[in-house]
Order: sequence, then C-alpha cells, then structure tokens
Amino acid sequence: MKCQDFREIVDSYLCDELLTETNHEVLRHLEVCANCRGMIESRRILRARIKSAVENSSQFQMRDEFYNSLCAQLKQATITEETVGRPFWAKNTSWMAFAASLIFAAGLGFWFFQSQPTNFSPTDVAQTDEKIEKTSLADFAVGDHQNCAVKYNLAEDPIDIDLASAQYADLRQGILMPLQNSAQYEFLESHTCQYAGHNFTHIVFQHRSKIVSVLLTDLQNYPALKNDEIAEIVSNGYQIARFDLKNKAVFVVSDLSEQENLATAKILENPLKQQFSANEQAKVTSFSDVNYPVIQTTFISR
Repeated sequence: MKCQDFREIVDSYLCDELLTETNHEVLRHLEVCANCRGMIESRRILRARIKSAVENSSQFQMRDEFYNSLCAQLKQATITEETVGRPFWAKNTSWMAFAASLIFAAGLGFWFFQSQPTNFSPTDVAQTDEKIEKTSLADFAVGDHQNCAVKYNLAEDPIDIDLASAQYADLRQGILMPLQNSAQYEFLESHTCQYAGHNFTHIVFQHRSKIVSVLLTDLQNYPALKNDEIAEIVSNGYQIARFDLKNKAVFVVSDLSEQENLATAKILENPLKQQFSANEQAKVTSFSDVNYPVIQTTFISR
C-alpha cells in the first residue's frame, strides 16, 4: 500500500468500515511509514476534539427543566408501582412510550450532529475545526520538507524550477534575495515537487548548518489566515511558520529554534506580499521594482 492509497481510505479505517484484508494492509503500511502514523494520529485527535466539543456544548445539553421533570415522573411511577403492586410498564405504557420516544429522539439528534462535524455552528467547534485544518495543511508541508529536502523519498521526481515556469523562477529570486541580504542563508536548490497529492514550489536553504524549506502551495479548500497573520505550528518536531499570499500559503519549515524560524518567515513576508500584490495588478510576475543590492549567491552541492 502506498501513502496516497492510505490517505484515500483513512477515514473508513477509523470508522472500522474496511474489510479485514484491507485493515491488515493498512496496519502493515503504518508499521513502516511514520508520516502516515502521524496523519492518522492527527485525525484521531480531530475526531476526539469534535466529540468533546459537542458533548460540552450548551446547545446540545439536556435542559434542566426536562431532566428534573423526567426524574420526578419516574420517581412517581416507581411509588405507584410499589403501592399498587403492579408492574410500572403495565399501568403506564402510554407515558413510557412517550418518555422512550423523547430519549430516542435526543440520542438520534446527538448522533446526527456527532456524525456531521462540518455543520456545527458553536464557536468552540469552529475554532477546533479551524485549528486542525491549519495543522493538517502544515503536516503536508512538513512531509514535503522531510521527504524532499532532508531525505529524498518522493514518488515523483521534482522538476527544476526554471523548467516548471518563468513565474516560479521569479518567485525563487523573491525568496532568495531577501534571505541572503538579511542573514547567513545559503541557497541549496529550487524546484517544484509533489507530496501526498499536494504540489509545492520548494526553495531549500541552509542556515546555521540546518536545512530550511520555503514552501508555497495553493490553499485549495483549506481556510485562509487573517490578514498579516503568521501562524506558528510545531509538527513532528519541526518548527513551522505560515503566512498567506492571496489564495496561496507560504510555509517556512526547519528544525531551527522557534525564534529563528519565525524570523525567517518575517523576512520573507513583506517582499512576497508586495510581489503578489504587483502580480494581481499587472498580471505579470516581476521583481524589477524591488531594490536589492547585487550579491554573490553561494551554492552548496547536496
């Protein structure tokens, strides 16, 4: 089983909907793939948080008036049974049917909301869902960093950035020049690559002997960040800083310190936002108006 196959059935696996043979294939894959183990753990955390949010939400709690009324009626029914000596259900079948219907309806409603987490409106559920979505997209960026920059383990070979598109080549310059003018960042390589079905524009640097990935990808169906927000996330031991450019997300991924990784993202944020803003107006990618001094690029063979 490949990682892509696993990601297509991961939810069915968590819901115990797969055949026994397929479950065995999943387990064998998880034994050898740390990335998919991390992904399935994230999904489990998501499901647990949604369940907890529903259970703790005031919108779905049993009202005190109904609870107290039900307890009182059950208590009265018990007293009547003891007094008359006849089974409670024999004398109060209509009321029991009504109570059972209420309990069944409450349980059915809880199950319905629990099985459809994307339809929740309470603030606690929305915040949990947004946080998990951010983390999920970040996990793909970390996976690409691990399997492309740190060690090569991709299903498809990367494409040199100059061959992919002139737009990407200009983007490389927009990332390369601010970093090399600001600190000791040494350029390693640039290309476009794919990890777990996500396409990335990937610029790789070295800073203080650490590998740093700058990754750009389409947001697709993931929620965008607020304006001027830089989100900080830790995933699989890596520091991640993310900011958005129009409908794209930019990730800085490394095992630098939290402060250094965030500083790297801040160096890039304004130059890239200015670049994409200019592209939106002119429909042309160009860094001709950005006044960076001429520098000598240091290339390191990998």
